[in-house]
Amino acid sequence: MGLTLPTYAADVKTQLAKGVDMAHYRTYQWLPPRVLTKVGEVENHPANAVLKEVFNRELAQKGLREVSDGADLQIQATVLTDTTPQLEAVVYAFFPGDMYGTQVMTMGRYNREGTLFLNLIDSKTQKSAWVAMMRQSLSTGDLKPEEIRSKLDKVAKSIFKKYPVKK
Repeated sequence: MGLTLPTYAADVKTQLAKGVDMAHYRTYQWLPPRVLTKVGEVENHPANAVLKEVFNRELAQKGLREVSDGADLQIQATVLTDTTPQLEAVVYAFFPGDMYGTQVMTMGRYNREGTLFLNLIDSKTQKSAWVAMMRQSLSTGDLKPEEIRSKLDKVAKSIFKKYPVKK
């Protein structure tokens, strides 16, 4: 089964909420990850399990532990995907007596971009404690599950390099 997810190499943007000390958080629970596409929101995307797996590993390295209920933090992950057409060339043919030429071919491609948002929400206040975002071009083809895991591993490592607590 082919899947398409962001392949990130861009800088990570993060924001820590004012007055928040991430060292006080010990547990987390996941809210359903979402993939937003032009056709709508996909809550049960096949890549969600992989996304959770790679982020769980990074969260554990930061001293956080997943629980099923009563967590200090709620984790919301959202992947946005978009496709934009790009015109690369228009080929004209000129015929005798034709003043401007006739368009015979247009060449282009679709550029695909993706954005990953990771929102760590304080369960007591229901406000964001720490937010991370990455945006980059998407793969031009469908990815196999092992390729998704490899790419998401890189994303998670990049994001958690900027996590405000070192273990």
